[in-house]
Amino acid sequence: MALDDPYSEVIDMNNRKIFSFLPLIIFLFIIWYLLMASTSAVVNVVSVDKREIVVQNMSGDQTTVTIPKGIFKLININEEYFVSYNSRIGQKPFLTSIEPSAK
Repeated sequence: MALDDPYSEVIDMNNRKIFSFLPLIIFLFIIWYLLMASTSAVVNVVSVDKREIVVQNMSGDQTTVTIPKGIFKLININEEYFVSYNSRIGQKPFLTSIEPSAK
């Protein structure tokens, strides 16, 4: 670039702004990644889809949980299961474990 190029200062200032926010973005990503909530409960399956199930806990609260491919055929509606799932801010909960409940 030429020394008298007026755009070189603008580009340099924009790069400084971007790199000054980079540590903040990395910090927020680490916090988001670490703030994962795990839930385990005996639930009743309300509905089953190829990608998700809707479960209802004993208090009556319903939660939509994303499931792995191919297991939707193994889950029956209106049956009790012991499920474990993880969730993060901004994402649907995702299933980590499911087994029939011992009645």
